[in-house]
Amino acid sequence: MLNYNHCLRPIFTENIVKTLKRGESLNIYGAKGQGRKRLLKDLQNCQFDDMQVLFINMRIFACSYQGFLEAFAEEISYVGDTVPKLGDLVNELERNNGDKKTVILLHNFDSLFDNDKLHENYGIRFFISLNAITNRQNMALVCVTEKQHKSYMVYAKEVVDHGSWLDLKPKRLPDLNMEEIQTELKRHFPALYMDELDQIRNKISAHKCPYHLLMYFMDRLNNHEDMDVTFTERLGKWRKEFDEEYPILDGPTVDNWMRKLSNWLRTLRIGNIFSEFKAILNIIFSDYILYFIKRFFDFIESIFGKKK
Repeated sequence: MLNYNHCLRPIFTENIVKTLKRGESLNIYGAKGQGRKRLLKDLQNCQFDDMQVLFINMRIFACSYQGFLEAFAEEISYVGDTVPKLGDLVNELERNNGDKKTVILLHNFDSLFDNDKLHENYGIRFFISLNAITNRQNMALVCVTEKQHKSYMVYAKEVVDHGSWLDLKPKRLPDLNMEEIQTELKRHFPALYMDELDQIRNKISAHKCPYHLLMYFMDRLNNHEDMDVTFTERLGKWRKEFDEEYPILDGPTVDNWMRKLSNWLRTLRIGNIFSEFKAILNIIFSDYILYFIKRFFDFIESIFGKKK
C-alpha cells in the first residue's frame, strides 16, 4: 500500500493519485503560495510500482519550444543525436513503459497563456498533441495553473485570442488546514511545544501565501535565528520580514474595489481592447502589481465579453 505520510496534503494527494490511475487527466489550479509545486513533488516521491511520474516547469520554456522538447527527452531518458517531435517522444515513452502508467506533470502551465512572447510552436498542433496524450490508455496529463485553464487566452502565431483546447478535469487545490500545517512542522521540528505550534499555525493559516510563509518560518527555525528574543517576538519579526520581501496585494480588497466600479464600467461602450495588454504585463510588472492589473482587466472583460 502506498504511503502518503511525506505529503503536505496527504488526503488530497491520495485522491489525485486515484483519479490519475483511473486514466483521467487534470487541471490542478490554485493561487501562488499555496504549495502547488510541493504537491507535484510529493507525487513524484510516492515511489509507485506501477506508475512513472515526469515533471517539467513550463515557465522556463514558454519562449523556447525546443527547450521544452529537450526537457521532455531528458525526463524520459531519450537517447539520440537529435530530439524528435513531441509525438515521437510520447511514442518512445509508451514503448519503453509498456503497461506501466505514465503521468506527465506540467507545472506553471499558464505561462503558455496570456503571453504575447510565447513561442509560435505552442499553437493548435501542440494542444492537439497534449490531448492525444490524455487519450492514451496508459498516460495521464496534469497541467497546473493559477486559475482554470479555460479562462486563459492563447497568443501563438497561428491563432488569435483563442482559449485553451485542452480537455482536462478541473481540480482546485484546497486551502492548507491546521492539521496539515501542524503535521509538516512536527515532521521537521518534533521538539516544538504545542503552544509554539499553535502560534505558527495561526499566523500561517490566515496568510495569503500560507505554504511560502511556512517554508520561510521553517528556514529560520533551521538556522536558529533571533534566539535572543521570545518565540512570539521571533514569529512577529519573521512575518513582517516575509511580507516586506514578498509583497502581495490582498485579493479580496481588489475584488471589492472592482465591484464598486461595476456600474460605471457598464456605462462605457469602449469595446474590448484589454486582452492585448494582459500578456505584456507579465514581463513588465512585479507580482503584486501584476495581480492587481490582471484582475482589473479580467473584470472589464467579464463585463464587455472577449473578442470573437
